[in-house]
Amino acid sequence: MKTKYLALLIAAMGSSLSFGASIDGLDAAYSKDSTVYDGTSGDALTVSSPTTIGVNNTAHWTMAFTISGLGSTSESNVGLLFTYNTGSYKNLEGLGFQLSESGDLTLCAGGFAYNGGSNSSPWKAQTFSDYSTSKPLTLFYTFNAGNVSISAMLGNDTSTLTTLTTLSSGASFSNQNMTQINFSAKDASGNTWSAPNGITGEYTLNNFDLYTAVLTEDQMREYALSAVPEPAAASLGLLGLGIFLMRRRRA
Repeated sequence: MKTKYLALLIAAMGSSLSFGASIDGLDAAYSKDSTVYDGTSGDALTVSSPTTIGVNNTAHWTMAFTISGLGSTSESNVGLLFTYNTGSYKNLEGLGFQLSESGDLTLCAGGFAYNGGSNSSPWKAQTFSDYSTSKPLTLFYTFNAGNVSISAMLGNDTSTLTTLTTLSSGASFSNQNMTQINFSAKDASGNTWSAPNGITGEYTLNNFDLYTAVLTEDQMREYALSAVPEPAAASLGLLGLGIFLMRRRRA
């Protein structure tokens, strides 16, 4: 009996960092659980009261999420990670990716009235070579008084946390609030722009949280580490699960 409880305790300890993500002392206004997108469809997260998220020159918020299992995109296709819209403007801004068979990962950002213009603007892009799909990628989309910055961290290596300056932009509308976040695909109604050769994104969303604050780099590292368990913790969880299964087989 003691062995059974020990096994469960070990498994729980090992899995405590394996599901979801969090920041100590900071609660997310909106969250989404792990979801697998196969490249054929998407879904949406509704953003409404009691916590409204502005997209004007005074709003401050951060979307934090971890993805894995990115699927390769063909030629110049862009797989969409997410877009968000307001009541008046569909797909105000979005983040996508291109992944070649050779492992070149390009992150893309753009949208309607991108950089404060009145029309759609070309998407910005930043490429990383030798990307391994076996490592989760944590991304942070920060909206700070109309200025957008995007940061990324690979796996649990805190030294890789980088602000992708090439993707920085301005994206704000007066008196508008975010109403919906569309994962993997755009909202089908009232599209005001199109991603270049846009396709739905094939990937796994490990976790997603929207905070009504601009995260510090320390908070970003904490979030990413809580989403991606240390190898020792993952091994500990598997050990505990193995012991538990052995106990059940003997029983």
